[in-house]
Amino acid sequence: MKFRLLLWYMARRMEMLARTNAEFIAKLHGRDFVIQISTDEKIHRYFHIHHNRVVSHAAQHEKPDVTLHFASNAIGLRLIGKGNAQGFMEAVQKHEVKISGDMTLLMWFMGVGKYLRPGRRRDAAHGAAHSAH
Repeated sequence: MKFRLLLWYMARRMEMLARTNAEFIAKLHGRDFVIQISTDEKIHRYFHIHHNRVVSHAAQHEKPDVTLHFASNAIGLRLIGKGNAQGFMEAVQKHEVKISGDMTLLMWFMGVGKYLRPGRRRDAAHGAAHSAH
């Protein structure tokens, strides 16, 4: 359940950032691809990046451009939740994660991970600093 919730959160956050964050919008510019994340425990979610937007569904896509498939929900939660590149590579070597498709798209997706973490404190502090001027 936690992994399903994490993927749902990622989808909502990306959808919001695609409307409100100039840096994230710039990362979307000219992109058109589908990344699918799934597990052996029947969790599926895909993210379609196109027209400077992110559309996501809790389903399998017919033809994703890149897929990340985790052996379990717990492994997916640990690896995506922590954002640890070394841990991710170790999991690939242990066959806990299977990757197929265009690796450059996966690298793009991993690169936007920093935007997906909640930033309320930083955003609130940033807003307070600007209102003080």
